[in-house]
Amino acid sequence: MQLYTFLDWFFTIASALMAILLGYYVSGSACLLGLLFYLIYPFIIECSYNILSEQEEIIIRKMPEIPIVYHENYNITACGIEKWHPFDSCKYRNVYKQIRSRIKAQHFTPSMLSRGTLLYLGLSRWYLLKMCYSAYISTLIELPVFFLPGAFLRSSLLDPMLLATSGSIYAAKLALEKGWAINLSGGYHHASLNGGGGFCIYPDITLVVNYLKKCQNLNKIVIVDLDAHQGNGYERDFLQDSSVYIIDFYNSYIYPGDHEAEQAINCFEHVDRNTTDEQYITRIQRNLEKHLQDDMEFIIYNAGSDIMAGDPLGNCCISPAGLQKRDEVVFKWANHKKIPILMLLSGGYQKENTYAIGESILQLIP
Repeated sequence: MQLYTFLDWFFTIASALMAILLGYYVSGSACLLGLLFYLIYPFIIECSYNILSEQEEIIIRKMPEIPIVYHENYNITACGIEKWHPFDSCKYRNVYKQIRSRIKAQHFTPSMLSRGTLLYLGLSRWYLLKMCYSAYISTLIELPVFFLPGAFLRSSLLDPMLLATSGSIYAAKLALEKGWAINLSGGYHHASLNGGGGFCIYPDITLVVNYLKKCQNLNKIVIVDLDAHQGNGYERDFLQDSSVYIIDFYNSYIYPGDHEAEQAINCFEHVDRNTTDEQYITRIQRNLEKHLQDDMEFIIYNAGSDIMAGDPLGNCCISPAGLQKRDEVVFKWANHKKIPILMLLSGGYQKENTYAIGESILQLIP
């Protein structure tokens, strides 16, 4: 991906120089050739990259002491642009520091997976092409960044999210080896194989499921999504797939309100600002007891912290203690059923969430 980003920058600068030079030395209308080149070069490098990039085997050469997955480049620092969005794009670093302050054991640092691997796991070529254009990226992250070069958004925004997506897949492999794993990012549950939205670009949850099916021969996977928002991205991907069992607790009065995607949900519970900690935990325990079957082979736990009181986008009222109890309950049920579990951090839109996330993870580490 570093080569792709380099080529993206190279052709972006080349097209800008071409437009300036043609406009200066030939005519004003001639500079449109530079603009045309800017519009068509992504087709060329996308086709080349898709053809040349090979599928790679996902290998963990050195097993970490604890199955925590983190890379410093998860954090998004796009020259301050990230501050325009309520999402705390650097919470991953803060959670990691909190964990490291008390646990010195070695974690796992992922590398970025190849384009060939992503295509093998089902990511749409057309979707990848559209992400070359900042006008389209603007619609996904809900920020007016259409005036910025696509190359800038790729290096500062897309690449960190793609690295985190790769981390989710590596974490799934770790969970199979260790029984559990936590990726300190990911959980982009509004993204599907063919599109994104809600600050979710890459469909890491769907890609993990496809990895488990295609590369690990698993057949019964359960997604426990306790983020405050509906996980409509992966739900759209698995509308016709009964082997993926979906438990989704969310506030149905807020984004995205995707009624078509709701048809993929096997177990739904509404959560809002009137839901107390006690009610919330009771519902989780009751539904996990009812729906976690002995023949299920893997749990993907989307552990969004936007259910906490005060979160500007979740509109829920769960306390930090309630968040920690929630994570404890889910992990205990996975351990009780002896099902490997992968935890993803997902949403959370206030800085106060970070400390609660760190404390919750610390209690989960044996």
